[in-house]
Amino acid sequence: MNIETLLHSINKRPGMFVQDRRLDYIRYFIAGFYCHASVSGTTESIDRYFNDNFHGWVREWLGNNLNIEFDEERGWYEYITLSTPNNDDSFNLFFKLVNEFFKEFHEANK
Repeated sequence: MNIETLLHSINKRPGMFVQDRRLDYIRYFIAGFYCHASVSGTTESIDRYFNDNFHGWVREWLGNNLNIEFDEERGWYEYITLSTPNNDDSFNLFFKLVNEFFKEFHEANK
């Protein structure tokens, strides 16, 4: 399973993966996924691409679409949570951005 498949599955049925619909739980789950993939040697190219590029892509998306700018480098979790008023909005925005990120990834790699 790669990160795209995992995140699609979590979005579809979050209760099967995390206790509550909280973005920090998703963040920790993703960290565990990457730890396992690193130890087991099962990291795929899409996993590396997401890990290396998603935070910058989120920052750019927020600037272009919500006119939210950040003065310092942060991770995707911080960008999203600082841009939304509550956990539900953060959770929903994360999966919206994940879907757009992977859509752009696949369009660019056709």
